[in-house]
Amino acid sequence: MNANELVVIEKLVTHSEECFLVYDIRERRFTYANTAFEEITQFNIRELLEKPEDMIQAIHPDDREMAVKIFGNLIRKRSPTLLEFRILRPDNAERWIRMKVYPLSENDQPRYLAAIMTDDTARKTSLFNMQKISGWKDSLLEIMAHDLRGPMGIVKMLASSIKAQPGAAQSPMILKWTKMIQDITERNIKLIGNLLKKESLEQANVATSLERIDLVWEIGEVMKMYTNSSATGARQIAFTHSHDTIFALADSAKFVQIINNLVSNALKFTKDEGHIRVHVEKLDRTAFISVADDGIGIPHSLQPLLFNKHTEAGRTGLDGQESVGLGMWIVKILIEAHGGRVWVDSEVNEGTTVYVEIPLREQEA
Repeated sequence: MNANELVVIEKLVTHSEECFLVYDIRERRFTYANTAFEEITQFNIRELLEKPEDMIQAIHPDDREMAVKIFGNLIRKRSPTLLEFRILRPDNAERWIRMKVYPLSENDQPRYLAAIMTDDTARKTSLFNMQKISGWKDSLLEIMAHDLRGPMGIVKMLASSIKAQPGAAQSPMILKWTKMIQDITERNIKLIGNLLKKESLEQANVATSLERIDLVWEIGEVMKMYTNSSATGARQIAFTHSHDTIFALADSAKFVQIINNLVSNALKFTKDEGHIRVHVEKLDRTAFISVADDGIGIPHSLQPLLFNKHTEAGRTGLDGQESVGLGMWIVKILIEAHGGRVWVDSEVNEGTTVYVEIPLREQEA
């Protein structure tokens, strides 16, 4: 590479919107940063070069421990790594950072970390919103289906009552209209069931996209939708957690669907005044989630079939909800896509608890 080419590259790096960083592992300090560092972080380059340890405090408190561990592992890993974390600017504005780090050796010993850093806030925000819409869609559909199924069932029952009234059999017009009402309500009840089935299958077939998410927040949002809906009825729903935040690498939309399927299932088979309890526990390397109810339970003979596709273990809900035999199979598929496992403990007339364990994998890049 000649001198002119080096000048061109230097100008390109200097004026780039991407931030270029070089960290000297042996001396434990940054030796280079272009002006994009100040544009992205709003911190002075001089502070970075003179006091690199202070820059750790700029990382969001929820991401700091994870970022420090990954940076430490980079020296031993010796391979390029993609890292995502949040920072807090001096004005407390939160920004998402996307950093590709390249370990560089000297005499076969780790010497430098070269990094390209970008402000990823716009992309992460858009992705976050799309995942939320996709994930919450299933919960909203389930709630909507419950809210519509009830009134349609009542209309169908009233049509039957009119048809059974004295003299109704002698009126062709009454027989025609009541049959039309019954057919329309029946078709729409089936349409709702088919829509739920189609959406669930489509979500199960979408590739898993792992992002760092807060499981406590995700579960809490699903629970809010149910507690604010008539689908809950007089049932009591509780959500507890061992930590205020539990981070894991997971697909937000698929994780929300897992929780939605388990909670909606519990509601189907729990009587009014019953209880549903959701708990998430942070273990050493995994998150442990339980969804427990005191409903009608699952017979022992059906439990081995519960997670099969189009399972014979599917039963009609207490409010007449038809089963398509896919809900728990989809739960199993989605959990296994996260490297986790699911199992059930149930006794007839005593209730059911579904257990889920998924790896946190927070330090994977």
